Amino acid sequence: MNILVLNGSPRGENSNTLKITKAFLDGMNSFHVNHVDVINVRQANIEQCRGCFTCWDKTPGKCVIQDDMQGILEKIIDADLIIWSFPLYFFGMPSKIKGLMDRMLPLSLPRIEERADGNPSHPSRYNMTGKRYMLISTCGFYTAENNYNALLEQFRILYGEKNITKIICPEGELFRVPQLAARINEYLEAVRKAGSEFARTGTLYEDTKQQLEQPLYPPKAFIEMANASWNVSEPDFAPRQKSDPGLKLLRQMAAVYRPQGHKEKDIVIEIHFTDLEKTYQLCLGKNDCQVRTESFTPYTTRIETSLDVWIAISEGRMSGAKAMMDHQYRVTGDFNTMHKMNEYFGQKSMHDDTNTAMSHKTNMTLLILPWFLIWVFIAISPVWGGVAGILGCAFLALAGSRWELTLYDRFSIVAVTILSLLSILNGNTRLLVTLSYALFGVMWMISCLSPVPLTAHYSKEGFGGEKAYQNPLFMQTNRILTLCWGILYLLTTIWTYFLMGTSLSPWTGLINSACPALMGVFTAWFQKWYPAKVARSSLIK
Repeated sequence: MNILVLNGSPRGENSNTLKITKAFLDGMNSFHVNHVDVINVRQANIEQCRGCFTCWDKTPGKCVIQDDMQGILEKIIDADLIIWSFPLYFFGMPSKIKGLMDRMLPLSLPRIEERADGNPSHPSRYNMTGKRYMLISTCGFYTAENNYNALLEQFRILYGEKNITKIICPEGELFRVPQLAARINEYLEAVRKAGSEFARTGTLYEDTKQQLEQPLYPPKAFIEMANASWNVSEPDFAPRQKSDPGLKLLRQMAAVYRPQGHKEKDIVIEIHFTDLEKTYQLCLGKNDCQVRTESFTPYTTRIETSLDVWIAISEGRMSGAKAMMDHQYRVTGDFNTMHKMNEYFGQKSMHDDTNTAMSHKTNMTLLILPWFLIWVFIAISPVWGGVAGILGCAFLALAGSRWELTLYDRFSIVAVTILSLLSILNGNTRLLVTLSYALFGVMWMISCLSPVPLTAHYSKEGFGGEKAYQNPLFMQTNRILTLCWGILYLLTTIWTYFLMGTSLSPWTGLINSACPALMGVFTAWFQKWYPAKVARSSLIK
């Protein structure tokens, strides 16, 4: 298919609308590779129509003006699909591409005919049968209603309702805000889906149309973000006398605040930009987020950093965790707020909940279960302890249908099954129980040398899933904890060997459960204390 894209944006390649058009083309090319020709109208040499009608009487079909328009007309004739791509300017199209449309007069014949709807028109000079048209446009308002009426009517009259497919995206100016990349990418993915559907069927499915017609953000949030981006103040929306980049950024954050992340009490996040020597507060309430520059209240969490660092983090150009590790910002107060920043201000996809529900999660309780069974029961009864261990491994294997089984789960299934069989076959109970603790401890220690330590596999869900593996603070915390657990079980191996030689041998498993319980308390404390300690470290200025 020959596709001609008329990019009418004065921004050329930097056009927000063109991002949507390229996503649509990606979708089309995913089904079948097409020949695509993009004309950046702003760079083309196109004079305005002189209204001389020479192309109708003296030189039929040929314009008297010698510029780039003749070549563009030839491409319009040859194209199977023409995509008009431009932003809305004053309820119409930008002037340069309107000039291009005016110069399309040579494509029409001078005689007047009555259309099927009873209205007059000039018939086409060329056979345009089967040619399809598309309008892709963005605007700076939050709705197409009462903004696109004139433009859509113009295209309906020009091409007919059945021949024109439309993707109209209000709030298009948000495409230039890096902090909103997640929501924008979600929309562009829907556009790619639309392109694939159009390539297969020549139309868009109704559910896709509805998805594309949904605003990027609710009207109130969009208005707040738009006003913040233009540095306009309420209530009279007069421009501020002096730009405050820190306030502008925080007002944009406040605009994307998700009240559903609010729990029982209000949260006050105080941010001090060291390079501006200014302090602000974000007050997270039940219904909205307020930005304060004065009349501060006691903060829940305080962040000290430079504006450049905070912008880089918010735009995704810098990892917040790595910046913290590098002492590029400091956090005091309740560090738990930092864990919930994405919940408060992140760009959550509408599909996040669905994907989370469908994806399998890891479960450390399942990992420990077969080991715990042989620790407790082999010391009491080698045969029944072996049976319990095999049943525990079978349960762990079956749990793989619901839970994600890691390498360590699979190793545990093999190791515990072998130990259980040896126990049933009258193996040395003292040796088997001691060996089980040694194998378990070695498993933890070896995982410290791997890219992802053992505990990270089982605690990642609370930190964004596998994205947590890119968080250096998360990884360092878990590497330390994994090492501590490994040392504990190797030490347990030593005293278990001696304990199994005493009258307390049948109770070895239960006695040894006390230390892991204490280590569990330590783990819960360390997971909160260590990141907070790093966050409170001195700020490099």
